[in-house]
Amino acid sequence: MGLERQHDLNNNEDENTCYPKKAPPGYLDDLINKIRPKDPSSQLEMAHRKVFSILAIVLLASMMFILMGYTLPSADLSENIVNSSYTAVPLKASGEHVALINNESADDPTWNELISFLKADDTDRVIYDENSSVSPDFAERLHNNAEKAGIRAAFVVVDFYDNDEVYALNAFKTTDKGLTYVDCTGSDVKLQELDSFDKIAYVEKGKKYGIISIYYTNSPEYEFYKSRKNHFLRRGFYEEKGYVDNINVCWEST
Repeated sequence: MGLERQHDLNNNEDENTCYPKKAPPGYLDDLINKIRPKDPSSQLEMAHRKVFSILAIVLLASMMFILMGYTLPSADLSENIVNSSYTAVPLKASGEHVALINNESADDPTWNELISFLKADDTDRVIYDENSSVSPDFAERLHNNAEKAGIRAAFVVVDFYDNDEVYALNAFKTTDKGLTYVDCTGSDVKLQELDSFDKIAYVEKGKKYGIISIYYTNSPEYEFYKSRKNHFLRRGFYEEKGYVDNINVCWEST
């Protein structure tokens, strides 16, 4: 009986509840994977993906913001085509209106002809004084001197977004380099014999009013001004004025 009972127990081992059934193949591996902590490198990769997605969204939003014209309050910078006349001409220091004298036989100069005229002209040597000579006085004088010399000139008025100044200068249509702005407003101190305050002005709507001495420039283009401004050897530069709002050019007598 003892051997027989032992034999029966052995034969019924799989059916006896005291003996657990064998797990199916792969069961334990699946169970371990469920309770095992996630791989830290995988979590880090997911975090990197989230950060990258956020940065991409921010960059895209920034580009759209710039393209929509919010770099400056001026919006459409293509509107640099200026009016042919301007009625609100600022007064001279004396309180008198500007009087432009045109020469019907005056012609547009080349760039070199304009620079030669500016070097010979003495408008820039007049001392700037709020009681006697301000920007309209200088612009009127240079205009009339240029016309007298046979060079067609314009009287220009600009105002700014970020200050209340109304400023006067001149413009010339050079035959080889196009529209050129000239600012000959003088210094508030007497210039030495070899000093000069003749300047090429860089004027575009919505951008800073820039100025470079005629001795350190060979282009009237604003892109030239920007490239020179960022150069480590920046020579011949004058202090910038504000962001230009309106540009008004008068080629006719007022």
